[in-house]
Amino acid sequence: MQIHQVAPDEWRLWRDIRLEALSSDPEEFGSTLAVEQGFDDAEWRERAAEGLKVVALDDEPVALVAATAKPEGLYLYSMWVRPSHRGRGLGEGLLKAVLEWAVEEGWKVVRLRVWVDNLPARRLYERLGFVETEDPEYLQLAVS
Repeated sequence: MQIHQVAPDEWRLWRDIRLEALSSDPEEFGSTLAVEQGFDDAEWRERAAEGLKVVALDDEPVALVAATAKPEGLYLYSMWVRPSHRGRGLGEGLLKAVLEWAVEEGWKVVRLRVWVDNLPARRLYERLGFVETEDPEYLQLAVS
């Protein structure tokens, strides 16, 4: 298994795994498959180039995570692992890649949103040191 930072020219790789994630678990995202299927190539190129995009590869992409700049810190979003690959530590590997990048880039805080009832994801984030904020759907981690 390889953790891979997606380069802007690898936008098709990002597009394909993102569309698979939206198709597989539509209730977990702030967008929809229909919306993102409507993006043209230029939109996908732009999205792949902004912030950080990381995938896990097992001959093909099987997991993803993204992060972008927000006023309150680096915002982690779109964490997803293909159902057939869950429970293998991929989520932790993806998160560690984001956290390493955050330190390298000088971020002080990484934030994310996770549904209160998504217990497997919450346990993963908390195991890596994320704590609840004033809004229980948001977790954050101070990095240095």
